[in-house]
Amino acid sequence: MIQLFHVKKIYPGDPPVLDDITLRVHKGEFIWLTGPSGAGKSTLLRLLFCAEQPTSGQILIGGKNLGRLSQAGTSA
Repeated sequence: MIQLFHVKKIYPGDPPVLDDITLRVHKGEFIWLTGPSGAGKSTLLRLLFCAEQPTSGQILIGGKNLGRLSQAGTSA
């Protein structure tokens, strides 16, 4: 299961890209992300595969909080 709780992403000097996103995707469930350019679709995906960190809120995948996962092996 993928769960987002009150996720916000802000880049310095810009308005929020994602603001208070709460979402649940159950195992086996299919979803589509749609919206105009600049709506935050790519940012949401980058948050889900840990390419970026949320400004606030929590993201859980399979019950594991992505904000608490070790960064071991990701630095040179």
